[in-house]
Amino acid sequence: MAVKYSKGRIYKLDPAVLQTDPQQPRKFLDPIGINEMAATMIKLGVLEPILFRQDEVENLFVVAGERRVAAAKKAGLPTIPSLYVDANHREISLVENLLRQDLTPIEESEAMAVLMQERSYNQLQLGDMLGKSQPAVAQILSLNNLPETVKSQCRSNPNIPRSLLLEVVKNKTAKGMETAYNKEIAKRQAQELGTQKVKTARSTKEQAMINQVVSLNGKMADLQLDGWGESDRQDMAVVLRDMRGTTTRLLQSLGENVDEEREEPVPEESNRPNLA
Repeated sequence: MAVKYSKGRIYKLDPAVLQTDPQQPRKFLDPIGINEMAATMIKLGVLEPILFRQDEVENLFVVAGERRVAAAKKAGLPTIPSLYVDANHREISLVENLLRQDLTPIEESEAMAVLMQERSYNQLQLGDMLGKSQPAVAQILSLNNLPETVKSQCRSNPNIPRSLLLEVVKNKTAKGMETAYNKEIAKRQAQELGTQKVKTARSTKEQAMINQVVSLNGKMADLQLDGWGESDRQDMAVVLRDMRGTTTRLLQSLGENVDEEREEPVPEESNRPNLA
């Protein structure tokens, strides 16, 4: 017997019976994010209900909360709180995702175009519903003019910014857009590679300095001061005070709170050791 769901009522549903809505604007689910959410659910449970709908043959589809359903399945939860809706589910799904800023630029532009066509909205009406200006809506919709070869790469990649795609779509032809896109991606990859090389070189240099300091620390700890003359002791005291000052400045630059002790008078320059 078919279950009769009531609008606005929360049900505890088995995540396994909730299907991905084929009209869902989101196409990309970050697996790392899903794993993190699943771990949180195991500890705290599901803190916010998902939205679901039922079609004419009694299938249940996720309207909003697809990531939560995926995480609940990953976590092995037997039920997930689910709120039944029977309004325009596509509109609800799009708005919910847009408010969470979860869609990639291409997912957003495609979903807005479908909603605009289904509801016979003009750009001004669509903007009013989404809280966006008409020029902003026009910009977002313009991304639908990108060739499919570009859109397929961007649809599931949240790291490609809208600003890059808006520059690409200014080209007049599909080939021009593809060329511009590939050029921008190659430039970004080269910049990221260069940054990584700098970080690696800096890390290697810093590690070498750390190793030297550790070695010096060990050697100084093994020093035997017995038999040192007064002059030798004074020279060493000057060197250690200088090192303490340098170390204090370095610690402070690293954000460490250092209580500087009142330094003893430093011998005159003529009494400093010659370390050359």
